[in-house]
Amino acid sequence: MNQRKHEEKEPVGYKKPPRNTQFKPGQSGNPKGRPKKAATLPDVLSKELRTRVPIVNNGKRKKVSMLEAIVKQHLNKAANGDAKAAAMVLNHIKENRPDVGDNLSELVQEFRAVHNRHEAADRERGECSDGEDKNEGRV
Repeated sequence: MNQRKHEEKEPVGYKKPPRNTQFKPGQSGNPKGRPKKAATLPDVLSKELRTRVPIVNNGKRKKVSMLEAIVKQHLNKAANGDAKAAAMVLNHIKENRPDVGDNLSELVQEFRAVHNRHEAADRERGECSDGEDKNEGRV
């Protein structure tokens, strides 16, 4: 009889599961969770290059990223006369250097073309070519 009263108090049905099958407080419905994504080579390499490693610079210990330490080592080898390291550094500089060629003559030509267009427009309106207005001398 005691069991019937308990069932009557807690109805079972739509959105009302039996009390004994409900998750306990703090218990997950998916205890193992979603499986982790498989690590790819670029992910692992990127993570390792960001790790901090200690180096000695001018007698002081300092922590820098692994990538920074590798670059410092390459530059030091190149500076000490390692031809392969020097060639690699110079090639990298050449590849990653933006096109900074001397384009002064092109800029001058473009400026002259714009200037000529402005002068032609001024002449059509009847203004002087030296920039003075026709009405400037009137009182």
